[in-house]
Amino acid sequence: MNRRPKILHTMTWLAPGGGADRNVYLSMKGMRKDYEIHLAVGRQIERDDLLKLHGVVAHICPYLDREIRPWRDFRALLWFMRLMRRERFDLVHTHESKASLLGRLAARLVGCKHIIYGLHGVVFNDPGSCIKRQFYIALEKMTIWACDLIISVGRDTIRHYHRENIGRYIPHQIVYSGIDVTEFEQRLNNVKKTAFRRDIGIPDNAPVLVNIGRFSPAKAQHYTIEAFARLQCPGARLLLVGEGPERVACERLCAELGIADRVIFAGFFQDITPAYAIASVHVLSSLREGLSGVAVEASLSRVPTVSFEVEGIREIVTHGHSGFVVPQGDIKAMVTYLEKLIGDSQMCHTYGERAYQHAIARWDHRVMVQKLDAIYRQRLKR
Repeated sequence: MNRRPKILHTMTWLAPGGGADRNVYLSMKGMRKDYEIHLAVGRQIERDDLLKLHGVVAHICPYLDREIRPWRDFRALLWFMRLMRRERFDLVHTHESKASLLGRLAARLVGCKHIIYGLHGVVFNDPGSCIKRQFYIALEKMTIWACDLIISVGRDTIRHYHRENIGRYIPHQIVYSGIDVTEFEQRLNNVKKTAFRRDIGIPDNAPVLVNIGRFSPAKAQHYTIEAFARLQCPGARLLLVGEGPERVACERLCAELGIADRVIFAGFFQDITPAYAIASVHVLSSLREGLSGVAVEASLSRVPTVSFEVEGIREIVTHGHSGFVVPQGDIKAMVTYLEKLIGDSQMCHTYGERAYQHAIARWDHRVMVQKLDAIYRQRLKR
């Protein structure tokens, strides 16, 4: 009997609700019968569903951290090299910035024949200093050569790399991160909306704006809060779902703006479909994305999105047709479009339906698995 090809996925950490995590989980789940799947990940594990996936072999790197720590990063590189020499993988598919950098270098150094860089976002577009941005650009330029194919989650993401002359001459393909649409819609249809509103303290008829994501500088929830404070709709509520280091600052901002009684900090939800089920509009004020999974989920929930201009958003939202896209930091424009949707229930419904039709055709995880399988088979034949 011919053995199954041996595939290694590398990740920096396992985040609660992370888009890259979901991408890798659904990929491994859909391909584990045809491939021997391994996962190498750092020690920070905040969700364990990937580790418990039947048929997947997990390897925990004790030296791999999210922060830059040169000595530990070097030890992590050596750890990856030892793992790859021992297991002799046929193909290595890296994900997330740190694990991608170390994973593709280690794979190249041990002579792995097929190395794929899974590009989930533009790391050098994170909010921060110009020096930090240039440092990340330099790192990517110095190490991108170690892969022989880039799989990007969106066209906009790879465009940002090419603009900085990173990986311009390396082949690339676009594979959208999939969602288990059938399971998502089942959960959505089972939501008891009235009970959920009562549990989190939102009146039955109040319009709900929802923002979902980790509280971080990149997600920039403070812009959503500032826009909400300017809305001429005192009955509306803002539902913020997530945890993270910036949550306390956002709670303080709500108090300063006098809107604390109309803003609900709901924390982290394992199942976020109830938040979409009661939402009128989804608000995305991120300053960096790969391709926003929450905007896709909102679309699948027939909820239109008002978003800042961010990587990949125009692949999900068509401005003036299924939602609205405004320049980053333009709170005034964001408020204008939020009020337009909240004030016109028919427009809100029509935009939501259009968003749904677009999303259902592109983000079914079975399409993602089929495309990845075709890519793997094509490369392994060489």
